[in-house]
Amino acid sequence: MKLADDIYFYPDDPSRDAGGLNACAVVIDGEQSLMIDPGCASRMPALLRRITDDGLDPANIGLVLFTHSHPDHLGAGRALCEHCGAIPAMHGREIAFYFGAGSVYRSCGRPWAQEEFTALEEGEFRFGGRCFHIYLTPGHTPGSLTLHWPDAKLLAVGDVYFAGTFGATDLTGGSEPDMFRTLEKLEQLPDVELVLCGHGPEIAGREAVEENYRALAREVAMKKAGVWPG
Repeated sequence: MKLADDIYFYPDDPSRDAGGLNACAVVIDGEQSLMIDPGCASRMPALLRRITDDGLDPANIGLVLFTHSHPDHLGAGRALCEHCGAIPAMHGREIAFYFGAGSVYRSCGRPWAQEEFTALEEGEFRFGGRCFHIYLTPGHTPGSLTLHWPDAKLLAVGDVYFAGTFGATDLTGGSEPDMFRTLEKLEQLPDVELVLCGHGPEIAGREAVEENYRALAREVAMKKAGVWPG
């Protein structure tokens, strides 16, 4: 569904996307489209239908960016890249993790080769006539990244956080101290009015974004104090 000019959001919808846990997918349209986190392997046919229904051409997807390497985000990546002729990209630290300790999360099917990925680093990133910023945001995995599009006041955070809570830190490669630092880092970004998370609904409006950071801060404080009920 279209959320704003050139921003399309595809949350996991069990009634339409069959087959296991999926991440929310994002398409940023432009001279070439950028897709973020297509989801699990079985999702691709339904996702392509939904993109086409929105008037987008899947053949225009030139880059598939993975916020991290868990299969509910990356599983459809190979088939999608081959279908569209797109380039797969992750943060360089996440690529190393995926082919190291993170290999426990690899999806079924034909495996990726390490050299197939474009390695992204923190800093300015240009694609499809757009200027983005990549942030390294570890905590859920060592190389999780967040994409910031300042012109659209958009933040795509993957599983760093969601509406009301932050991502799991007790999985392989996770780190609670890293997550706490990441949340502080992202909260400092100015003029964010739309946050697209890896699971759950979008967080829309500056007031909602700020209130969500307050909720995250309360969870962090309680966990540091050892009184978090979960």
